[in-house]
Amino acid sequence: MTAFDDGLWTRLVDEHEADRVGFGDVAKRKPTPPLLLGVSGVAIAGAAAVLALVLSLAGGASNAFAGWTPQPTKPTPAQLAAAEAYCAANVPWPGLPLQVTDARGPFTVQVYSNGASDDFCTVGTSFRNASGWTSSPPVTPPAGRLFLWTDHTATADGQPYGAMIAQAGDGVSAANLTLDDGSVVTATVQNGWVLGWWPGTAHVASAQLTTPSGTQTQTFAKFPCDVDNCTGGPHGGAPGGGPGGG
Repeated sequence: MTAFDDGLWTRLVDEHEADRVGFGDVAKRKPTPPLLLGVSGVAIAGAAAVLALVLSLAGGASNAFAGWTPQPTKPTPAQLAAAEAYCAANVPWPGLPLQVTDARGPFTVQVYSNGASDDFCTVGTSFRNASGWTSSPPVTPPAGRLFLWTDHTATADGQPYGAMIAQAGDGVSAANLTLDDGSVVTATVQNGWVLGWWPGTAHVASAQLTTPSGTQTQTFAKFPCDVDNCTGGPHGGAPGGGPGGG
């Protein structure tokens, strides 16, 4: 296990109270049945686990994040084709429906999910990564709210970055993320999934959600209690409770 995997292992256990988390290499993965855990835990498969999917931005470039933008960009047909081809050949559970594509400059993240099994796939100019998880029972966030799976920071090529992965309840059509350093990142929201990532060490402080009743602000407790409420339950948040934040 690499130092990065070791740190990710600890992160998963701390955030999701998982007492069984397994890592595997996609290229060497044998067709064994996935491990199913309760919603307070996750089952991981892939070259780097689900939390590392949008985060593992390693490569030889002097700037691992060159071309990144705080707003999603429109991927070119060639960019989409390259991502889809790589994902189809490398995700742990091939054949799941495509739910969301997040493109930021040359970086493309795709999520495939049937509600119980989830594949995450990232393709950039100098890196590629595929991984996934299963959860049982599937997550159902409250209407107009987010269920925050992760608010994670790490480094790539010696440079820090952060990311969030969430599921959205009914009615959430857009999300702007305010980080704890005051910067704002526009997330991609499609089919009930919310993705956003950024260079630096900041964490998510709040999300401004577009809903049928107007813009709603969901706040999150200070990291690391934004995902684990630090009182024993996973996915807690700021005062007010609820999955992924109050």
